[in-house]
Amino acid sequence: MGRHLRSVKHRALIAAIVQARKAAGFSQREFAKELKRTNNFVWRIEAGERQVNVLEFFEIARAAKVRPDVLTRRVMRGIKPK
Repeated sequence: MGRHLRSVKHRALIAAIVQARKAAGFSQREFAKELKRTNNFVWRIEAGERQVNVLEFFEIARAAKVRPDVLTRRVMRGIKPK
């Protein structure tokens, strides 16, 4: 597992995704179904074991019914400037 996983930035991304999923009213299993992915896909992202590429980020935002720019701002709020 690389250094980037579980970093402050990665944890901020995870927190924003989990918050968006929950705000949309989805369990992990329901969210995976909405994404047309396996439950393991969602679980690994939320457990910090998997990175999210930019195309997946857009898919996640769409499935959570959040605009990508709004989700990006939520991630950025979780990253403290040095």
